[in-house]
Amino acid sequence: MKRLSYREFHSGPVGFDAAVSAQGEIAKFCSSSIWISAANEFLHAGDSNREPEYCIVEDDGNWLVMVDRGGRGIWFPLESAWMFGCPLIGEPEVCVDMLKRHGSEMSGSAGFCIGGVRNERELHRRLRKLGLASSRYEEFPATDCMVIELEDGYQSWLGRRSKKFQKSVRQLPSEDGIEIVDGSKDDVNFLFRRVIAIQKQTYKWQEGTDIFQGNDYLMFYRHLLERLSQSGRLRILFARKDKEDIAYILGAEFANQYRGLQMSYVAGVKSSAIGNRLQLENIQRCVEAGLEEYDLGMYSTYKERWADRQDEYLAAFVVL
Repeated sequence: MKRLSYREFHSGPVGFDAAVSAQGEIAKFCSSSIWISAANEFLHAGDSNREPEYCIVEDDGNWLVMVDRGGRGIWFPLESAWMFGCPLIGEPEVCVDMLKRHGSEMSGSAGFCIGGVRNERELHRRLRKLGLASSRYEEFPATDCMVIELEDGYQSWLGRRSKKFQKSVRQLPSEDGIEIVDGSKDDVNFLFRRVIAIQKQTYKWQEGTDIFQGNDYLMFYRHLLERLSQSGRLRILFARKDKEDIAYILGAEFANQYRGLQMSYVAGVKSSAIGNRLQLENIQRCVEAGLEEYDLGMYSTYKERWADRQDEYLAAFVVL
């Protein structure tokens, strides 16, 4: 068993992302080192005045990655803003044993909040069994994800959509001067300026509800873009008209899956169905790249028309 400092983990944990990729019952990108490190540094920096205490342990390819930010013996995943990712990576039985071992090392009772647990999968069953022997165990709904299955290609996916959806795709305008370009290989500073320039022209920005108007989230996404670009996992398309950016769609490629992150368009172009056109172009490019899944992210009613399935997640809290 090996213990790592957060500095060691952040600099590139050998084998961690490979273990995340191999695990079948978690939200993979949001459990990866890129996502959880960015969230830990920029979304939780002000959670406590105390220096955070980390538990980052690797045992034969299995990982436990958690943090106590308040010094109260309450341990969370590194990303607990949405609780997308899972802090137990590897064989469920081994990971739960690692959790028990860490709890037994505490001087008093310790609480562990485990996010990103797929409902009724092996890890869930193991945690529930652990909960029966603990002083306290609770489960809470977490953020479900909507997923498109791409193994059989674009046309097969489209064929599974409703007739109304298919008709809307056929009726999308194509000769209105809008072009879609790939910016994934461009300079990150240049890309981020383009993204923010579009955001500032959206309805949400005008209403003061845009996620990028919060400095923590602004820095989080800026860092995320940089790390994704450095790793070659960044995927971003821009829609342009008259040589001006009017929309973008941003995501990450990880473990043979595309994970959507943000999509925005300037106010006034909704009539051009630019959001649908970007999604469809993105799906086709994912198929061409050989990706098997397209994770649309958290549940939304409109995503029901696009997704093949809804992956249900929960969070568990156990006191050991």
